[in-house]
Amino acid sequence: MSTVDSQAVDTKLTQLNLKLSPNINYRLETMFPKIEGMFAKSGIKKKFQLVKRLEPLLEEMLLDKEEVLFISKGNQSSVSEQFFMGALWAQTINHTAVVLTNFRLLCIRTNGSGKPKRTFWSIYYSQIKDLKSTIFGNAKICLKDGKNLNYSGFPKIDRKTMREVFLNAYKSFEEKGFDPEVSQSRENLCGNCFAVVPKNEYHCESCGATFWKPSEVGIRSFFIPSWGDFVMKHYPVACAELCGFMVLLFVLAAVLANGDYGFAVFLFVLANGGDAAITAQIASKGLHLKSVPKSESA
Repeated sequence: MSTVDSQAVDTKLTQLNLKLSPNINYRLETMFPKIEGMFAKSGIKKKFQLVKRLEPLLEEMLLDKEEVLFISKGNQSSVSEQFFMGALWAQTINHTAVVLTNFRLLCIRTNGSGKPKRTFWSIYYSQIKDLKSTIFGNAKICLKDGKNLNYSGFPKIDRKTMREVFLNAYKSFEEKGFDPEVSQSRENLCGNCFAVVPKNEYHCESCGATFWKPSEVGIRSFFIPSWGDFVMKHYPVACAELCGFMVLLFVLAAVLANGDYGFAVFLFVLANGGDAAITAQIASKGLHLKSVPKSESA
């Protein structure tokens, strides 16, 4: 699969004065598949910067004997999000790092530069039907429970490497007959202790952390658009929505001044109802920390 070996990659990283964490086991030849040729140096440095932003989290999250095979960052926004929010705002809240290990595929929500947030997912290879590229150059992960995850923004070499790494990891997983029981193909992980939180659960049995329910987020956004995004820590989107809500209040004030009470109610429900629905849908995609045990938050 790989045209380079780990020793050659290690030598290249040393030449560029790039040092990875000794506490994480990396398969260098698939992490950095291109070390020579045009733009190779800039590609290595860009990948290294992403890895270094994720390393503090990975040192806590990875299991014993878990080896990192591949890391890249893309964007996983749905068509409905892009339609109602606009492509730019939808991308702002859906930056996601994808980490393939010898055990599983990890998805980590990040900001635009790759700094991790506290929303995570885990997918065992036994839960993946296929991983392929679409005609638009996106990476598409087809899961056994019928869900499809589409990621845009991966570099071309990462899209190719990701599939090759996945196929090899899947084959090894299948040969061992390892098929863990799951509540859904893409399991939610606790943003505090990284334990699996089963589908439709909003309390971590392992550490006691709690998470916002989509209904709680949606109700808040209905009364004050941006409130739901603030609790999910989508601050740029929340600020933009708050500005829009201020404009709506001025419009409603003018409508009420003319005595059009019915139209004012209709306008409020139409504007805020749509925002509440899409915000609740976004909240349902993952877990957003509401509280952690006092002993840990102190």
